[in-house]
Amino acid sequence: MTRVLFDGHAGACAPGDRVVLDERRSHHLVRVLRLRAGERVEAFDGTGSVFAATIAEADPRRSALLLGERLSRETESPLSITLAQCLSSAERMDWTIEKAVELGARAIVPLESDRSQVRLDASRAARKHDHWLRIVESACAQSGRAWLPALHPLESLRAFIGDSVPGRRLVLAPGASVPLSAAGVARGDSVTLLAGPESGFGEAELALAIAAGFLPVSLGPRILRTETAGLAAIAALQALAGDF
Repeated sequence: MTRVLFDGHAGACAPGDRVVLDERRSHHLVRVLRLRAGERVEAFDGTGSVFAATIAEADPRRSALLLGERLSRETESPLSITLAQCLSSAERMDWTIEKAVELGARAIVPLESDRSQVRLDASRAARKHDHWLRIVESACAQSGRAWLPALHPLESLRAFIGDSVPGRRLVLAPGASVPLSAAGVARGDSVTLLAGPESGFGEAELALAIAAGFLPVSLGPRILRTETAGLAAIAALQALAGDF
């Protein structure tokens, strides 16, 4: 069944309520998916509330849904994983964000690092953020999740490392002596995974991360590409925590 995100108010909606979709979502529903009034969809507000719903108004500029029964969707991971991902080229970054959402990441933080091959000024960063938000929404809808992962604004790696990062902190570092499986992550933990750019972390950046409490961990004897490393780490941690 088609899933549609609507702008709720943190669980304030209830069965019988009528909710209005913005123009972008209305256009997708009516022009792209070609759905009509009376057809059923699954509506979710991104904060845990999910409803069986009926399209009350199929207008490409302003559609409306009538919420039906509340549905139970237990789809969240037993870990609260934040992927702090250094920028990669457009398609790779898009793919990483999409798959991180599908795999269950709770938050994604795009980072600029010393060795990032992609540089974004403020205007391009804002446009990219909007583009990535749409990817997060689409991946969340496709994967059946009830909670919309947070997408943080682009910031520098050095600024991020200097912030107070909660929970377990792991930096993916080829050649590290500690394998990811021995990092001591347990079910219920909050974990931040720091993944480098295409050419890897600079020595100074890695040293700063370690000084800030990030534990260097390896993903085995093979060197993974930037768009693979963070996703492989998420999947491995999910399996260790019993999600798979």
